[in-house]
Order: sequence, then C-alpha cells, then structure tokens
Amino acid sequence: MNFPHGHTCLHLLVSLTACSAFAAEIEITEILQLPECHSLGWVRANAGVKGQGAGNIILDEAKWGTPAANQVIEQHWDWDLSDAQWAAAVKQKGEGKREDVKFDLWVPDGIGSVRGIVAITGHGSGETLYKHAETRKIARELHLAIFKFVGNPMQRGFWPRSLLYDRLKDFGVKSGHPELVHAPLFLYGHSNGTGFSAIFTATEGARVWGWVSMRPGTTFQVYQPGAAQVPGMVIFGEDDGFFARPTKEQNMAVVEAMRQKHAALWHYAVEPKTGHGPGDKTWPLVFSFLRHSFAARVPADADPTKGPVKLNELKAETGHLGQNWNAKTGGYQTLPVAPFAEFTGDKATASWLLNATFATDWQTFQRDGQLAK
Repeated sequence: MNFPHGHTCLHLLVSLTACSAFAAEIEITEILQLPECHSLGWVRANAGVKGQGAGNIILDEAKWGTPAANQVIEQHWDWDLSDAQWAAAVKQKGEGKREDVKFDLWVPDGIGSVRGIVAITGHGSGETLYKHAETRKIARELHLAIFKFVGNPMQRGFWPRSLLYDRLKDFGVKSGHPELVHAPLFLYGHSNGTGFSAIFTATEGARVWGWVSMRPGTTFQVYQPGAAQVPGMVIFGEDDGFFARPTKEQNMAVVEAMRQKHAALWHYAVEPKTGHGPGDKTWPLVFSFLRHSFAARVPADADPTKGPVKLNELKAETGHLGQNWNAKTGGYQTLPVAPFAEFTGDKATASWLLNATFATDWQTFQRDGQLAK
C-alpha cells in the first residue's frame, strides 16, 4: 500500500486460522502501521475542512456544549475535500506518527463467492458485532464476508477512501476471494465510529447497500446529504449522555433534517432505558435491518466476481413510515407505522422504513425494547 511521499506501510503480522467446527472457514488477521494523517481528526485539523460550510445552519438553535463568545459552531461535517487536497495537506503538514491498525477478515465455509461484506469499525461495540454468532449465521446464509479494523488512524473514520479498498483487494488475494474488491458493503460504526459509517457512505454510496450509526457520539457527523439515498439506521440510547448533549430533541432533529431536506431513506430508533452501549436486545434490530437492506439493495443475480455490482435504487414511496419517538414522553412507546401513501403524520420527517416486515420490527422495538424471539 502506498502513501504520500512514497512511504510504504510496515506489514507486521498475517495469520490464517481454521475453526474446528467449520474447518474451511477463513479468518485472517493483519496489523499495519499507518500514519495519523489518515484519521478524520487529522483531516479536520489540517486539511481545511474544519468549519467548512459552518454558516449553512441545519438547526438554528443547535449548540454543541457551551460555545465561547463569537465561536463558530460546526453544524455538520458535510465536507468538500478531494484526495488531491488531502495529499497536498499531508505534503505540507507531514503525515504524523504511525500507529498500529489491526484488520480482521472472516469468510464462512462453503459459500462459493462472496456476495457482500459487512465492514465494521472496531471502535466501541464493533468487536462484539464482528464475533456475534448471529452476524456469522447471516453471513453464511447470505454469502457475506465480515471485515473489521481498529486503530486510531482509521477507527473513527479515515481518508482517503481507497484505504479500505486497498485492504479489501489485498485480503481478497490472501483469502482466495478476489471478488472482495468489488463486493458491495454494509457499514457499522458505534459512537464516533459514525465518522466511518456515515461519512464513508456520503462519497461511496454506489458501493454501500446500508449503514448503521450506533449511539452517535457527535450527531452532526450524521448530516451527510451524499448518503441520503442509501438506507441508514441511527440508534440512540435514551439514557446515553451523548444523546442528551445538547438535547435529545436536537440530536433527533439532525436525522429529521436529513429526511426533510434531502428525502433521506433513513430512520432512527431510541432504545429505552439504555446508555451509550448496545446490548443483547439491541442487536436483533440491527440484524433485521442488515437482512432487509441486503434483500432490497443487492440484486439476486449480483456477481462481484464479474466486476462492480450495480445496487438497486429505492424510491421513498415504496417504503413505510413510522412516527418518531417523543423525547418528552420517553420510555417505551407505541408508534404508528403505515405504508408511505397511507401514513397520516408528517411524512417529511417521519422515519423511513424499508418494508412492512421491517416496519413491524422497528415498531416492536420502540414498544417493547426488543424484538419477539
């Protein structure tokens, strides 16, 4: 992998293991040292995007914490940054220190070619999702690979986008699944891992069939007009301190603004009586979204071995809508859902749900805090 000024990553470790229960499963781990210039924190500080577009107010009343007098508040992270501009900033500022980034790939046995990839940042709960038995069950059923990365240069989001594609190409060679370079993606990010799942989708939506922001640490990261037509899920925890900063209503309103201003194919859910981390009751809704978004977006005859996959485009009118959770009421709520044309609430801001079955799952989750077993 090549980086600015011809620097080459140090390849530290590659291991291949086979699980006893499924002898042909593939699991590869690789650790690379990457420079901090890839991290979104570095990009914000050095590549001319901090404050970019800050005058384009999403919520007039939105404030993050208590700003100093005359301080410009970043209302969103909808950046205009090219790879060439990033490379120029690296040349001027230097690439920064190098840190380990660990990459893991798991491919189930007996699936033939991989039809899609669940790509996870290990920040926060990503490790749990990567190893979860249900994630791997779904991967076997749908012929998916699971890919995870963790380490400061990448786990909260990264630049340029080719960093992920380069790793998938390399892992495709190592695993004997070269189709990984073209397989469509489902993205998961927890907390500031939203900097990966939402912001990557904003520029790479043609490759992404769906994405999740779990308990976003900074909800303004979610405001990504470029990602509007890719089905998105945002899950808040009712008692999460980040959800209350500055207010719950204002955090929810960022998603509602994306629905209203950009007709985003997104929904959000609020998990009652929970904090910043997902639990056993959270995952079934994520898995439902994973399954339904794959079925809706990835054509049945898609074959990444033949090249890039053209994903199905979805129309808002074909989905369902759900009334959003009320912060003043709090707790478990029975929220009306209906087909798009029949929904009687505010269609512009209501949560957009893929289909009738997923709408029922979303409604059940908001009413009971879990799906029926």
